[in-house]
Amino acid sequence: MITPPPRGWLADEVQAPSLVDLLAWYDATRASRPVLAVSALPALESLPGAADLALIEREPYGNYRYRAMGEAYRSLSGLVTDGDGAMRESRAVIRQHLDLACRDGHPFHVSITRWDGPNILQYDRLILPLDDGHGNITHLLVGEAFLRYARGGPE
Repeated sequence: MITPPPRGWLADEVQAPSLVDLLAWYDATRASRPVLAVSALPALESLPGAADLALIEREPYGNYRYRAMGEAYRSLSGLVTDGDGAMRESRAVIRQHLDLACRDGHPFHVSITRWDGPNILQYDRLILPLDDGHGNITHLLVGEAFLRYARGGPE
């Protein structure tokens, strides 16, 4: 059984406008269903914030294979193809976020602040589970949108 998402603190709310719009679209499209069916997903290009989106298939044994990506997502992800020509998620923290969305069966959001040398990057990650129409999570729609980029001062 899929449990409803807990109410979070205001700081846990999605802030990026394109992801706010994506979440509103997801909620409206799934209507009374706990999870949107992957068959109801239109072309990635027609969704809010399309450049920042990726469609990921949940494979057996806990693997996540990228099926489609917007240009901004592709350029910032740093993903490379593996031996069979597919792109699979190998970053531990992102795999953990994908696992949580699959396990809980509801949207997962996290605001991330990352220090990259003297630079500070802040972005929103929103993961929306998609099922096969029978409650089995088979795909994830992931959006990442930058909120802020700051350069550090002289050291």
